[in-house]
Amino acid sequence: MKTRFLHAAAATGLAALALSASPARADHPWQASPTQASITADAAVPSLRSTVLLAGQNGTYLALDASGHPIRIDTTNTPTPLSGPDAPTEQLTALATSGDDLWGLSTEKTPTLIRMSSDGSAQSRLSLNGATIAGSNLVALQVHGTQAYLADEGKPALVAVDLKTGNAKRFLSYDPSLTGRHPLLRAGQPRMGPDGRPIAGGNVRFLLLDAKGQWLFYQPACGPMSRIDTALLTDTEFTPVEQLDGITEWRTTPGIGGETLTPDNIFYLSDITVGSILKFGTDRIPLRILTDPRLYDAGAPAVSDSHQMAVLATEDGKTHILRIALP
Repeated sequence: MKTRFLHAAAATGLAALALSASPARADHPWQASPTQASITADAAVPSLRSTVLLAGQNGTYLALDASGHPIRIDTTNTPTPLSGPDAPTEQLTALATSGDDLWGLSTEKTPTLIRMSSDGSAQSRLSLNGATIAGSNLVALQVHGTQAYLADEGKPALVAVDLKTGNAKRFLSYDPSLTGRHPLLRAGQPRMGPDGRPIAGGNVRFLLLDAKGQWLFYQPACGPMSRIDTALLTDTEFTPVEQLDGITEWRTTPGIGGETLTPDNIFYLSDITVGSILKFGTDRIPLRILTDPRLYDAGAPAVSDSHQMAVLATEDGKTHILRIALP
């Protein structure tokens, strides 16, 4: 475990939450699960972004279409726009759920969070103050209680937003945990730059929040996954030094196309280096539960309330949804 510092306040409840124990066998390799998952359906879903997928109700999923508008994918894999009264017309770049609310992030003019009901009706819009700087590219969103958290890939930073005021603060700018330190491998091969050398794996792209809103997990696509206590970003008594020292390198990963964290604190990751689905949870055993060449181009995964999984993947230039039976 590579831990710089963990403030005493961040240790509250460690014994009660297995996720807050040592990292998930961070130095142990991924191993094949004794019981494998299986792909039960592969359906094309035209004009769909592969970067966003959320679990809905009764086996449905929420995603964004090519125009950045929220849609629902039903159990027959048919996409339907969320068209409730006052549905957002803005292009959204990220979605998140919190309780019964659906949240969307728009960056068209000024960064704005839109709170929606389950049918897509906009309930409120909140313009964010201080969330971005020149060159920012907000790519991920998590919401819990009165706080939202964003990942800035363009000018790498984490952003905490007070949902009562819209005031945002940027943290950990250009910290090594937010920047890719090695090449991003797809199907075992790096992407090459014009100089003939491998291109580094980019800046922070993925953001996850545990069900209690205490632990924020983040990473570039090339890994590794890091973790920080959200109190270090929301409590003004913590200093920048304490924030930096509160980062834990949580888990090395291969190249990742997407990831999700379930309410029972199980991580699922789309591994584009080997073409697989990775899992680890409270047992802290890193498992490879499915391997399939279609996963070389996998994007966002999600796990439904019926313990079924779906992953968006690109096949022949089109987005597909893969339905997966979990072991």
